[in-house]
Amino acid sequence: MRLTLIGLLLILTVGCRNTSSDQTDSKSSTSQPPETTTLPAADTLCFQQVMNRDTTTLQLVVNGKQATGYVDIKPFEKDRARGSFAGIVEGKHIQADWQRAGEGVTQPYTLDLTLKGDAIIWYEGERIEKEGKWVLKQPNTGYQYVLTKTDCLPNPSR
Repeated sequence: MRLTLIGLLLILTVGCRNTSSDQTDSKSSTSQPPETTTLPAADTLCFQQVMNRDTTTLQLVVNGKQATGYVDIKPFEKDRARGSFAGIVEGKHIQADWQRAGEGVTQPYTLDLTLKGDAIIWYEGERIEKEGKWVLKQPNTGYQYVLTKTDCLPNPSR
């Protein structure tokens, strides 16, 4: 399972190396990762979902079993949610704590990210506060974000 994630991240990395600022469309690939490869010490992967006028982006930096990144959810004409996250990589899953900022408030949320092919997915739904963090009341149910791999573009302002 771990080798599959490493292979997937390596293939995604190759696609994220082009940082041309004139390319804004999300890209997805149908190639499957090899079962055995090695992952660079640290690498950055980028993902995006565009649904009508709503855009969600995620930047992921993997360094061994550590993962950090930034999520930006921009629904059209609604309040934006964004912030950094940090977590642990276990196979194709990343369990992370997200410092979600939205509507003038920053709160700790949990994120359970899963790498699946050239995409990263997670569920969003009703949350409850548990041990100082907002967690899903019913994990693995609700709205499923599905962001596909895209080129990492410079982002001067978050």
